[in-house]
Amino acid sequence: MTEEWKTKLKKYYQGKLSDEEAKEVEADLEKLDAYQSVIDEELDADEHRDDAALPENDLPDGKAAKMVRSSIRHARFSLIAYVVMIVLLIYPVMTMASYLYYGWGNKANRLIDAAIETVYVTEPNVSLEEMEIEEEVGLFSLDVNMDLFKRIGDKDIKLGDWEVAYQFDQAEPPSRDYITETPPEDIPYYDTKKLYHPEASITNHDTDAWDTLEKLPEGTVAEAYLSLNDLHQPDSMREITEGLDIEWRWYAIDTGLEASGKSSEGGYLAPIGYPAQTDPDAWSPYHDGKPNAEQFMDNLRFLEDYEQQAVDIAHAKWLDLDERIDYLEGHGIKAYGGVVTGPSKEILKLQDNESVRAIYLGEVRLWN
Repeated sequence: MTEEWKTKLKKYYQGKLSDEEAKEVEADLEKLDAYQSVIDEELDADEHRDDAALPENDLPDGKAAKMVRSSIRHARFSLIAYVVMIVLLIYPVMTMASYLYYGWGNKANRLIDAAIETVYVTEPNVSLEEMEIEEEVGLFSLDVNMDLFKRIGDKDIKLGDWEVAYQFDQAEPPSRDYITETPPEDIPYYDTKKLYHPEASITNHDTDAWDTLEKLPEGTVAEAYLSLNDLHQPDSMREITEGLDIEWRWYAIDTGLEASGKSSEGGYLAPIGYPAQTDPDAWSPYHDGKPNAEQFMDNLRFLEDYEQQAVDIAHAKWLDLDERIDYLEGHGIKAYGGVVTGPSKEILKLQDNESVRAIYLGEVRLWN
């Protein structure tokens, strides 16, 4: 029995074959039944002939062995057939149960939203496109595949892709495949930080950033992480880059824990924030229906119910969303830095800006 025939038999019991293919399988099954009938008749005939020629209870050793082997083959075929039938019956039932599990209460869409919103809140200058998000339901599993993009200059370039796998409703760490030269650390730490609160010690100073920008030729664009000397209202952040051909892409938000940079458990706490630009697409967590700051708070409250999943998905071991939400509700939203992009020489002009405390240079590309 070939694997191809087994696959066709499985599809036959699932009702997935065309009429012509189903007729071929039925013909094969009828042949198998005919073969088995002939074998059984021959064995019965041989047995009667041998019984007539031999004294009672006397059977040649060769004939006995042949009958034993035939019985074993018949038993094996019957067992395999029963197992295949049971599997073919169980699989569609389990598949249907999986769809019901993820469909009940809109669970699948909420888990997909948790993955999407985690990206926007925890990945600076990273965005998604609806057509590049795919999901697949398995046996009580849900796989979410996302292509990630970041803006360099005035063009969105592909950063890579993530595959987030849920078993039931628990997320596993994503399988990340980056095509950029400087992929982020799986779990960042103090000495890999790129954004710093005004009261935080700088542990990863990019001392060559300004020199690199100065040496880059005209016609290049860059991404830069800016840490500021003071906290700013998000609406006033554009005043820092006023008059420059520079675009803010993401704001790093003070949530009361960034000064120490530690979670409530004492571990490294990654920054969170939100896009500086609105998205015209209605599906986006930061669509143009209302201000991004409001949608940021909506996202945090939503992720609070899926915090463990968000931690498993993000480049983080802690997010401390309940403490951060309480702080933001009491103190308001203020930014301590963020990500900008634009021509390299325009970013270089920020070197003498009193508002800029530190800079970390990210991606660099030819003019686009």
